[in-house]
Amino acid sequence: MADWGSGYIVDTAYVHDFCRVQVPAMLSFAALAKGVAAPGGRGEALSYCDLGCGQGLTATIVAAANPNTKVFAADFNPTHIAGARSLADAAGLDNIVFREADFAELVDDASVPEFDIIALHGVYSWIGADHRKAIVALIRRRLKPGGLVYVSYDAMPGWAGMAPLRRLMVQLQGAQPQVSSKRALDQALALADRLKEAGAHFYRMYPQAAVQLERLRKLPASYLAHELLTRDWQAFTFADLAQELTAAKLTYLGSAHLTDHVDRVNFTDAQQALLADLADPLINETTRDMIIGRQFRRDIFAKGFAPMTPMAARDRWLASRFVLTSPRDDIELAFDAPLGRFQLRSELYQPVIDAFAAAPLTLREVVERLPETTLGWASLTDAIKVLVGQGHLAPALPLEDEAVRQRSTQAFNAAVTARAKETTELRYLASPVTGGGIRVDPLTQLYMQARRKGIADPAALLASLAAFGGGSFEKDGRKLSADEVRAQIATKIAAIDDSVVPLLGRLGIV
Repeated sequence: MADWGSGYIVDTAYVHDFCRVQVPAMLSFAALAKGVAAPGGRGEALSYCDLGCGQGLTATIVAAANPNTKVFAADFNPTHIAGARSLADAAGLDNIVFREADFAELVDDASVPEFDIIALHGVYSWIGADHRKAIVALIRRRLKPGGLVYVSYDAMPGWAGMAPLRRLMVQLQGAQPQVSSKRALDQALALADRLKEAGAHFYRMYPQAAVQLERLRKLPASYLAHELLTRDWQAFTFADLAQELTAAKLTYLGSAHLTDHVDRVNFTDAQQALLADLADPLINETTRDMIIGRQFRRDIFAKGFAPMTPMAARDRWLASRFVLTSPRDDIELAFDAPLGRFQLRSELYQPVIDAFAAAPLTLREVVERLPETTLGWASLTDAIKVLVGQGHLAPALPLEDEAVRQRSTQAFNAAVTARAKETTELRYLASPVTGGGIRVDPLTQLYMQARRKGIADPAALLASLAAFGGGSFEKDGRKLSADEVRAQIATKIAAIDDSVVPLLGRLGIV
């Protein structure tokens, strides 16, 4: 095992993941939902930093979809940085810089610019106190006044039961440092199982720990090793984390997860009354976590801000542009919330969804299309927050300069789809409309590539690629013949043409 990781897993690379809520337009909209004007939503030139960028996929998509934004992405793992640079170079991106460095090295580095936005996704809970102090010092020195910080972290009380078991897993790995993280993960999960089988009183005291562990087992092993075996992991109460960030002159603005902004989705009337009596924002927010049992937070802090007047906020809402990011027919008007399965009112939400189905629109254009009796202002803005929070809708950048953004995203998407024959890890393409990414599976990527090249029979090509790559197709336990595979792929292509291609067209990807 390498020893330069300061207790962090370094022999297994992290997953290639994209975090939609740290896209500049998303962060700016979350601030608007709290009545604050913030950078990132109008396509303006920005300086953006992704600290602990991992494989760099989010940072690279932000750079590709926002070509007038200068992106600085740093990670201490050279394997991550090498891979990220390779993808950015293949896409011809000249507005992103990758730096292999730990946080302490960056604090006194005069070449590090000032930033409008600093993002830390999946970092803060997985590093030690010294590294957190370095991050706070870096934010203090390099975040512009009025700038935003996005930080996600494991939260209390949701990890309270699991924390002792997780600590035992880390101790098991620490006792045998020569063992790989993959082997250590297998041993740690086996020990957790044996504890349960042996009737450990721990599981009776904390029954949620078993449920949480089963949920975690479904995640990729490369993710799970980083999640469970990092030595200095800590779950924070909101108040404790907010207190650490005060040294960087940061003030809590709100959640980056827009559904968190709609209290009726998350709390009963009695719970809302309780929260209304808690004027202190730190106590109020921590109490919200206690009610929900929150396990993970996605917070936005600002280095100084002035709330807009209600009229100015309303004008900015009306000028904001949004785009549907799910096929209209796939949108369920129900989702799992802290209160259970939450059912949205079809007569209120469906007209909004239908309005956005054809093309990106400003909220003013949507209001002009809706029946006068459909929604009041508060209900309409709540509906937008919920649809964005559930991933069905996204803030869209202004139409101006979209052609410039499209040239950049086309080059990035071509670099991604060119790798679809070799790897299934890159599952996101960049959108010039949202300034972010959209999940696109490898088969769809290969089909899009075949379409661009004018392949007459893409189903036959994809079937041959699957066979060449060692892929096999089965049905009812029987391996399919070549003709059956081709027919199955043809059926999938028809479904892609029916629902996915129109969606990607709306997002400026095809």
